[in-house]
Amino acid sequence: MVSIYKRGSRLYLQYTVNGKRKQKSTGLDDTPANRKYLRERVIPELERRIESGALAEEARRDEIPKALSHYAAKYLESKEHLKTYWELLQMVKRVEAEFKSTDVDKITRGMVRDWAMGLLKTISPTTTRKYVNVLGGILEMAKDYEAIQVNPATGIKLPGKTAPTRNRTPFSTEEVALILESAAGWFRNYLAVAFYTGARPGEILAIKPEDIDLKRRVIRIERNIRHGKVTTPKTAYSVRSVPILDPLLPYLRGQLMQAGEWLFESPRGGHYNGARKVMYHWQNLMERLGIEYRDLYTTRHTFITHMLMSGELSVLELAQIVGHKNAQQIMQSYARFINEQHLKISREIDPFNKKATDKVADTLG
Repeated sequence: MVSIYKRGSRLYLQYTVNGKRKQKSTGLDDTPANRKYLRERVIPELERRIESGALAEEARRDEIPKALSHYAAKYLESKEHLKTYWELLQMVKRVEAEFKSTDVDKITRGMVRDWAMGLLKTISPTTTRKYVNVLGGILEMAKDYEAIQVNPATGIKLPGKTAPTRNRTPFSTEEVALILESAAGWFRNYLAVAFYTGARPGEILAIKPEDIDLKRRVIRIERNIRHGKVTTPKTAYSVRSVPILDPLLPYLRGQLMQAGEWLFESPRGGHYNGARKVMYHWQNLMERLGIEYRDLYTTRHTFITHMLMSGELSVLELAQIVGHKNAQQIMQSYARFINEQHLKISREIDPFNKKATDKVADTLG
């Protein structure tokens, strides 16, 4: 089964594993003593491992791809159906750039944690966790294909918030008025839709004229644009009808007069590929007005917060307008912005009003 042959002055062993012929150098010179040593000590052990299948298993494992890019491709293939595929693709590219020279079976938990700690210096803990999860997904794919036995990215603990959070403090009434007065053309109309509906940037860009019913005073939100692709909104609850409030009407009518297939059309025709173009105008406007910078998404937070403070509708109604799953989601996200509103209530309220008490008593009576 195992034979000895000579190449130059060195001894080699020849044998077959998984139907493939193997030739391995022993590193020994061709002498009678070395040949005897191989026959009596090395070859018996090698034949035992061949017969038991241990050598075949080792050979099989050696043939399994170890490059992280191999499993990154498989991971992406499994995510092609997701709306977030483009975002995942960018994250995978960053992961590959970090670990491209390291085989998956050489990646350790310490390496993963050090990488994550480095990310925390420039991005938020939430985003860092997303990157760790993407790496974990790739390595889990490698585990499924038996390239590794244990996923080193599983259970990595990260510290709390170490990066500054984005300022999304709602704009004041005065700031909203100043922003709308200072913007012009389609951009002012866009901002009016944003401030008076609380719709997300991609949802606004995906509105078509036929989605607007001025007679019923309703806008139908059923699409979203992200990275140039028209998809459905963020969640099932995000498909909704939004009431057109009085202050929005003139802006909406003005935009409808210049609309094409889309309410907000790119200068080159068709829809915008995403909010990047809007962000360019937004950043310039914030700088020109000297208003403390908040990102474009803050228009949504501003609408929700001011509607909560107005008391004109229930939290559940507001959740339905902005496409949240339930009222709890609204309160968890925005209650911090309406502190001390309870102190503004009328002091004339009497919870034990005699008329109210008598009415209840009569009902029970």
